[in-house]
Amino acid sequence: MKNYDETKKFFNSNASNYSKSDSHKNDIDLEMLINSMDLSSDMIGLDVATGSGFTAIKMATFIKRVYALDFAENMLKETKKLANENGINNIEVVKAPVEELPYTDNFFDVVTCRRAAHHFMDMEKFLKESYRVLKNNGIIGIDDMTASDENIENLNKLEKLRDHSHMHAESPDGWIQLLKEQGFRNIHYKIYQKRVKFTEWIYPVNESAPEGIESHNFIKNSDNAFRAYIDFNNDSFIKRWIIITARK
Repeated sequence: MKNYDETKKFFNSNASNYSKSDSHKNDIDLEMLINSMDLSSDMIGLDVATGSGFTAIKMATFIKRVYALDFAENMLKETKKLANENGINNIEVVKAPVEELPYTDNFFDVVTCRRAAHHFMDMEKFLKESYRVLKNNGIIGIDDMTASDENIENLNKLEKLRDHSHMHAESPDGWIQLLKEQGFRNIHYKIYQKRVKFTEWIYPVNESAPEGIESHNFIKNSDNAFRAYIDFNNDSFIKRWIIITARK
């Protein structure tokens, strides 16, 4: 599938950049995600689309074992590298797509996915697979970019200009509906937002690249409601993430 191959190529070529991303490593949404899930030392967890492994590594300090799953080989190399640098030895990296999790039913206590779900080509199948591999009363924790129902379409258009591997981000209401459709319950969420510079947001793409120029022009030429929503000012704007949890 073309989009699948393009996405894999993008992340393999930018793996080392993501491992150096201060936003992915230090933004408070990671702590918010971890703190929202009632983790305990006897749990086994799965971090889906682990990227360079920041969420898996953080979670591994709280629970018994973490499986860090990604389809990009270079991302898994970065996960191994960062785990070793942090003295974490209870992580196992696994190469697989999120739509076909290589685990038996009712295997995990917790499944996480941070800043990656907007790349998935089949969100429903990802959630269905997550539900399948979770134990009864297991918890899923998702952290992803978001916008209100009125602004999610423009957000998706903007993100696709920056990153052609972007598929679709969901509004909070969209996430709630998707989770309920797959059988999840006890759904709770919080919104994290911060002002980001355009150069910070566009990373690892260069702002002078075609993607950077097109993205900047889109923001400047978008409707007043969207510019007000993201509060575009002096080449910076508000970006939002949803941290949402649910039980099987």
